[in-house]
Amino acid sequence: MAERAGKVLITCKNGKTAYMNDVLYVPIMKNNLLSLGQLMEKGYTMFMQQNYIEVFDNNHRSVLKAPLSRNRTFKVNLNANVVQCLSTINIEEEGWLWHYRFGHLNFKSLGQLNTKEMVKGVPLISIPDKTCVGCVIGKQTIKEFKKSAPKRAKQPLDVIYSDVCGPFDVLSL
Repeated sequence: MAERAGKVLITCKNGKTAYMNDVLYVPIMKNNLLSLGQLMEKGYTMFMQQNYIEVFDNNHRSVLKAPLSRNRTFKVNLNANVVQCLSTINIEEEGWLWHYRFGHLNFKSLGQLNTKEMVKGVPLISIPDKTCVGCVIGKQTIKEFKKSAPKRAKQPLDVIYSDVCGPFDVLSL
């Protein structure tokens, strides 16, 4: 079974390079297989003549050429390049991710985690122009509650106030 699908950069013997999209990774297979039907579905065209096949992309550029082997398959020798990075994350977005992961730690301190090598794996984080809404709400002060009790009842059947569980020494959230 395929574990993943991705984009592969291939380099042919003649030095040409091309990307193949939606390539399936099946770790238990000894050999890599290309399905002609799936290549056609993705816009590739094939030209077969006198014991060889040539595959062209949708811009009519030759992607690969292979001879017919003894077992009536086309053996393609590709050098799959190991690419360092095909996509990146915006540093600002990554900075916000680390800000949330560290419980809304300020960005200056997040930067120090990297520069002072306090934590492994934290990237260099720049200070964003925006402010964190959660941090702003968390830093707001709460208006104090009145500590004096309401008026005492003076006549029978007046409204009375009682604190059955308290008083509480904890400030309200």
